Amino acid sequence: MFRIFTLILTLLLSNTVFAGTAASSVRTDSGQIVSVGDSLTEMSSRINQSPVSMNSYETKEGETTVTVSDYTYDIDNIRYTFTIINNQVKKIEWTRKDI
Repeated sequence: MFRIFTLILTLLLSNTVFAGTAASSVRTDSGQIVSVGDSLTEMSSRINQSPVSMNSYETKEGETTVTVSDYTYDIDNIRYTFTIINNQVKKIEWTRKDI
């Protein structure tokens, strides 16, 4: 019984932690929304600030090699990383900044 309880507790905690680091949309300082699926141009114009960092690398998607760019922004004490593939926002991840 204790093993089952421990397993359930572990699964619940791991899902909570993981779910807290991904987002499907972000509200910018100006109140605009950036969502997965938006273009790079839409993201840049809505955020309207320079990224803290930008990193590009190549990865394989099936048989094709694609260029991936990660743009990192600080918005309301949260650090957001937007993953761009083929000029489209594919993923948004966040971490809370230490105050």
